[in-house]
Amino acid sequence: MKSREVIEILKEIVAVTSNDCQILWPVDLQGNVEELSCPPINYIFGDSRYVKERLNELSVTSGVLPKFPLIALFCPFKEERNSTDYYSRSQVRILIACSTRKEYSNEQRLVSSFQNILRPIYRNFLKALREDGRLDFGYDEHVDHEYSENYSYGRFGAYDSAGDGVSEPIDAINITNLKLIVKNPNCRD
Repeated sequence: MKSREVIEILKEIVAVTSNDCQILWPVDLQGNVEELSCPPINYIFGDSRYVKERLNELSVTSGVLPKFPLIALFCPFKEERNSTDYYSRSQVRILIACSTRKEYSNEQRLVSSFQNILRPIYRNFLKALREDGRLDFGYDEHVDHEYSENYSYGRFGAYDSAGDGVSEPIDAINITNLKLIVKNPNCRD
């Protein structure tokens, strides 16, 4: 039986997000890219400090586990478990990030990070959410959330709740108020 817990559901969804996802990966500093299948996506859940610490750990052990691209689920979050109509209902915050270069202009970030890498991952993430049978997005399958592209992380740094910076520059899409309704289990699950 598959888990009904949001953290585990999202881990499984992130694992399939890279399936059938094409990105343009930078091959040099002149802006040349190569189209390829999205590499496996790193999934981290926790508060901003934990996410930063895990990224720092992965910097030290580079090559063992992929660090980027990354989808992070920020915890804690509240789940409503007060209805017989569903297992739980929550609103979560997600970060989709890739590595970047501090010296890039916003125009370079738009193309190299957002158009080439982050937006394709974002679209596949939404597709994977809709296709996961444990989540209910209604008849129209609209994934209700707020979307923001953050161009300042790469230039000025990303910081955790204690004010400590991430060890390298990133570009990121922030997804807030992502509404997730986990269905009640049925006999086929």
